[in-house]
Amino acid sequence: MTSFGDMHHVGITVRDLEESLQWYERVFDVQREFVATGSGPELSRAVGVPDADLSFAFLRFGSCVIELLCYANERQETFDRSNADVGSAHVCIDVPDLQRAYENLRAKGVEFLAPPLPIEDGPLEGCAFAYFKDPNGVTLELFQSAAHGHP
Repeated sequence: MTSFGDMHHVGITVRDLEESLQWYERVFDVQREFVATGSGPELSRAVGVPDADLSFAFLRFGSCVIELLCYANERQETFDRSNADVGSAHVCIDVPDLQRAYENLRAKGVEFLAPPLPIEDGPLEGCAFAYFKDPNGVTLELFQSAAHGHP
């Protein structure tokens, strides 16, 4: 039987790597671990992008990393997926005090879809969350666990 470890990273493709790095660093008070580039036939096969030419960086959020990738290749510039669209994903960031994090990010110019929503029943009762988008249109979520934890 195969065993898997912890989640290592979540990758997000962005329009402009430096602009996105600056936004994530400013909004979340994180620092880039590195910035690197890659190209060539092996990389193109590995990522499934013909003639791939990319720059990428890691930003650490606790035990997980967000990898920002920026392809110099021809691409669609606008991410216009709804959370209801198949294949859409979002990145959820755990916070100890959702209201405080919400207010802090709003003060930094982040526009949320709605104020924090407390979960009042079910397996996540006592938890709360709030969604917002990064400059590339990618959905991000702040999540606060219940005082008693969640399953």
